[in-house]
Amino acid sequence: MSRKLKGTAAAPGIAIAPVVHFHTTLDRIPTYKVGPDAVEGEKQRLSHAIAEVTKSLRALQQELTGQIASNEVRIYDAQLAILHDPTFRRDVENEVGAHGVNLEVALQRVVARYEGVFAAMESATMRERAADVRDIGRQVVGALVATERTKYTANGQDYLFAADEFLPSDAGILDRKHIRGIVTAHGGKYSHGAILARSLGIPCVVGIEDVMLESTSGTMAIVDGDAGQIILEPSEENRQHYERLLGEQHAVEKRLAEVRLQPSVTPDGVHVRLLANVEGVRDLQNLETDAIAGIGLFRTEFAFMERRQFPTENEQVAMYRLAMEGAHGKPVTFRTLDVGGDKPLGYFRMPEERNPVLGWRGIRLCLDWPDILYTQMRAILRASALGHARILLPMVTSRSEVVRCREVLEQLVADLRSTGVEHDPKIELGVMVEVPVLVPVLPDILPIVDFVSVGTNDLVQYLLAVDRDNQRVAKMYDPFHPGVLRVLQQIAQMAGAAGKSASVCGEIAGDHWFTPILVGLGYTELSMAPVFLPRVKLMLRSFRADECRDLALRAVSMQSTAAVRRLVQEEIQVRWARFLGAPAGGVSGGEAKS
Repeated sequence: MSRKLKGTAAAPGIAIAPVVHFHTTLDRIPTYKVGPDAVEGEKQRLSHAIAEVTKSLRALQQELTGQIASNEVRIYDAQLAILHDPTFRRDVENEVGAHGVNLEVALQRVVARYEGVFAAMESATMRERAADVRDIGRQVVGALVATERTKYTANGQDYLFAADEFLPSDAGILDRKHIRGIVTAHGGKYSHGAILARSLGIPCVVGIEDVMLESTSGTMAIVDGDAGQIILEPSEENRQHYERLLGEQHAVEKRLAEVRLQPSVTPDGVHVRLLANVEGVRDLQNLETDAIAGIGLFRTEFAFMERRQFPTENEQVAMYRLAMEGAHGKPVTFRTLDVGGDKPLGYFRMPEERNPVLGWRGIRLCLDWPDILYTQMRAILRASALGHARILLPMVTSRSEVVRCREVLEQLVADLRSTGVEHDPKIELGVMVEVPVLVPVLPDILPIVDFVSVGTNDLVQYLLAVDRDNQRVAKMYDPFHPGVLRVLQQIAQMAGAAGKSASVCGEIAGDHWFTPILVGLGYTELSMAPVFLPRVKLMLRSFRADECRDLALRAVSMQSTAAVRRLVQEEIQVRWARFLGAPAGGVSGGEAKS
């Protein structure tokens, strides 16, 4: 029976192959007492083990040079630095001498303490460095017990790597010719293992706690590194859908070099601004800013969620300035703190709610705690001196909420002006349209905002009354529903009539099957996860604006989701396949997103 397990997308792409379990811990660690006369011998053993691991790491580094980016090759420099850190060595030797334990046990204890220190750090990047310490400890213990990790040959068959985590040294045991994907129970998208997976071009999903329990070696599976999920024992329909995506992925890759830096424009010259959604400053490091029009959604809450207390104004300013600098002069839209629901803050006590998604979250929380909103808006204003910053308000339901936020913003601008602090006094303020009730009152709100951004993830599930994470009703979550399309049409028309820009920043903005319809509805700004940008740009360049308008008008006039999907399959998908030179296939039910 097909099972879908959700995790965190760490490296993009699709992979279909049998799962192979890799067990990264040693089966047996020797434990014995060490007398004072044997301490020197243990120190010598440590020297030999460090030399052995150093040799192994340098060989792996040399092997990967030229296969991955030079800055990623330096991951192994970081590991070597830990290995040769005199403090690390001294701590291990002191553990042996002070407690009379053998070197293997001493190493485990010291590594555990170091992991605890990293785990307590505020920075998510630094917390994930605990994996490097763990990896070094594993390698040194392996050298001590003379356990050499043999390379997995895969017998010439494609496979998916499944383990508790993917550590940098694991790259040395893989059959990289036949590995198709990586899925792990632990780890984060900024771990060195995830960085290596991205650099090696291997689709990777991390943080699926049950993957080792739910699967066995040999289980056929699909890794979706774009959506952050793995499908075990996929149905024939699923396999066909993802095999088509694989074929499409290869065709897209061939065309990328041609259009990578080309304008995002329809064949008849209508420009559509393609922007990126990011979760923090780190996402900007690998973002090709030359290929985008800016940052359409900077989710500020992730910087709050990875800390152990509210960031100060100066800390926020530093972060937002880094974002402005990383965007290289292009606009950055900062969404104000959107916590609550499925995004709690560990250090901020929130009430127990029966339905937190419809509860105390987004702008509601910030208006009840105005100091949070005041500090964040002031920090964004100070950062706006470096370029084009915009402020986006989430979970808005009424004009009065926007009026209160506008008053706070105007007061802050006046305060900064009076104290001579640099800022952009004309910074734009916008609202997210994600609560259905905002649509009929949008004409009242448009005069007091500068732009609107449609958050379709929440808007669609609220319109359809469907929790897309509830497996019993998830199939009913379908943004191709004619009712959803008509609401999107209304929003675009009202914004256009008011002379205000309207963008889409939810998942459908990155769904290339939706691109012609959204353009036809009147949206000329789409913001998405960077991984989807190439497909959307290619799709955009394959349909004229008048063709998009015709498709959109026909779609909103249809009476069923199935009819809209047939339109997508028979006209958009066929045209897309012809444009790519790839075989056409069907848009499977509920799986148009890729």
